[in-house]
Amino acid sequence: MTWIKLDDTLPNNPKILPLSDKAFRLYIEGLCYANQYLTDGFLAQAVINRLDNGNAYQELLNAGLWLEVEAGAQIHDYCEHQTSRKVVEEKREQVRNRVTRYREKGNAVVTTPETETETETETDKRKDFDQFWKIYPLKVGKGAALKAFLKATRTTDTDIIIKGAQRYKLDPNRSQAYTAHAATWLNAHRWLDEPLPPRNLSPAETKEKELQEAKAKKERERAESEAWFKEQEELRERAVPPPAELRELLRKSFGK
Repeated sequence: MTWIKLDDTLPNNPKILPLSDKAFRLYIEGLCYANQYLTDGFLAQAVINRLDNGNAYQELLNAGLWLEVEAGAQIHDYCEHQTSRKVVEEKREQVRNRVTRYREKGNAVVTTPETETETETETDKRKDFDQFWKIYPLKVGKGAALKAFLKATRTTDTDIIIKGAQRYKLDPNRSQAYTAHAATWLNAHRWLDEPLPPRNLSPAETKEKELQEAKAKKERERAESEAWFKEQEELRERAVPPPAELRELLRKSFGK
């Protein structure tokens, strides 16, 4: 668990003073969410919709406390006042290294599974995690993701989690730049999320979409053309030539 940092002069800050109680609460809740899930101040639109019960979003934009960005909002100067994801992860890594060194000195208590069933269950869950990891669209922080996955499967069926990851991967409104780390996604029970709200495509994304659509249309037309020619060829092969007598009669008739 980490902590957000609030200056005791915050309530009297010129940007804070004009805020309504609802907007002030939303600002603090936004800080807590970003800090808990290590988003460096980014708040997805789905998160804003859940937190903003009083329609105070616009107040924070007008005050310059939040900035409107693609697929959500960014808390202004977040990393200047709060601890960034990079720093938190570095500190956690330092703690893990200290624990590892301590255990290597022989002070750790080694535990073993009590039954064969327990070993098999752990193995099955790791196989399920491998499937989850193969599907998840952002391959970052695998160790933390494994820990979060094992924790999540204590209360939720693995199939539900994996299917949720598949939906998240295929969601057309998901931006790769703002894709959550797997551990963050798991710890927030994001498999329960509704589909992401529609977002405006960047010029580059719009161009790529148009190119893909044009390519798909060309492939579809080529396939239809090949199918037509193949059908005509089959019809010609199945055609029965007229008897010799009929051919002679037709020749005489049209030859007159």
